Amino acid sequence: MDNRKESNNKMIIDKKELSLLQRPTIVNSILLVVSLTLLITKVIFALISNSLALMADAFDSLTDIVMALVALIGLIYSNKKPNEKFPYGYYKIENIISLIIAFFIFITAYNVISQAINDLFSFFIGTKKAIVLTPEIIIFLISSLLTSIILTVYLKIVGKRIGSPIILSQASEKFYDNFISVSVIIGFIAVFFNISLLDSIIGLLIAVFILKGGYDIFLLSTKTLLDAVIDFENRTELCNIFNQHPKIKKVEKLEIRSYGKYIMIEVTISLNKDLHLNQIESLKRILSKEITTKFPQIFKIIIFSQTPQIKITKLAIPLENNDDLESKVSDHFGDSPFFAIVEIKGDKDDKKLEGYIIITNKFKNVEKRKGILISDWLASEKVDKVYLKKELKTGPKLIFENSLIQTEVTVSDTLIQIINIELQIKPAI
Repeated sequence: MDNRKESNNKMIIDKKELSLLQRPTIVNSILLVVSLTLLITKVIFALISNSLALMADAFDSLTDIVMALVALIGLIYSNKKPNEKFPYGYYKIENIISLIIAFFIFITAYNVISQAINDLFSFFIGTKKAIVLTPEIIIFLISSLLTSIILTVYLKIVGKRIGSPIILSQASEKFYDNFISVSVIIGFIAVFFNISLLDSIIGLLIAVFILKGGYDIFLLSTKTLLDAVIDFENRTELCNIFNQHPKIKKVEKLEIRSYGKYIMIEVTISLNKDLHLNQIESLKRILSKEITTKFPQIFKIIIFSQTPQIKITKLAIPLENNDDLESKVSDHFGDSPFFAIVEIKGDKDDKKLEGYIIITNKFKNVEKRKGILISDWLASEKVDKVYLKKELKTGPKLIFENSLIQTEVTVSDTLIQIINIELQIKPAI
């Protein structure tokens, strides 16, 4: 039977602890509004000044607009539950919008490059480009640069505060945009010294950056729409979260896909034994919480579980001595000199002893927390059930409960008696 559990990403800090200006939705709304304002005003001043560099700088803001728009759509639709028509949700809407804007970016870059080449050609045949330089334009250029710098610092501070890799990446993108704005100002300074050629050269260089930004958006959106599996630098660490859990036998399949700057994982795991439905759901909740805490960029998790075809139950029994199958069951869990690890193959009326081993308790002489250390060790051995003579203390008991390991208090005196109980062999009269 397959089951699945979904979990949406939560920021490291609770939303209630964040001020209004630190909430991701507000942050991206501010970025969107400021970027749109800069785009419009730069276009207006570019038309007034006849500056190709300023026009290119204006359309470079499209990258910021895409990032803010995609993040906002992702945040809005992350709370919209999947349904029968859209079992994986609505996240690809952001990529469709990004793809449309990417084509617009390509057209813009093409026009800027064409104009830059024409301007350069005209310059070399003796026709100089007239660029208007006024105090108002200089004031605007400085004001827009300061606005961009303040926005960059704001994004950086908020990104670190809430631990958001999305906002931090937006801050980095904005940081490089500031250098483009500085280059535009340098171009206007050159115009003051009657070097108008530099404006076309700067415009051409900015167009190359616009083209690269559009290509990155196009590539990422296309891969997402085609459900391409991406490389994830922490893939091994992610697999270890599953492999280290005592109830998981193996990770059968792990697929990682991107939705803009967000990541979705789909994993199929094989369980060591056939667990109850509530145990499976509990296991998935534990795994999802651990993954989203460690990797906040993972916003959606789908876990499929498979039960083994041949059931093998692994038992652990504390022993007083090592006398093979006649070894006596110990009354004291932590102070037991030995532990038996027994494997029973099959289910219900078709069970048989697969094998057993008696191991020395390496924690017997530890002064403190020996019960907890033994419980952790047995959990790492992927034990399903522990037989005891007495109830456990709170620490070891919690470890077994969290690892979905069953404990049973027994009146049996020897190892063979416990094995016979598991095999449903009645004692001879």
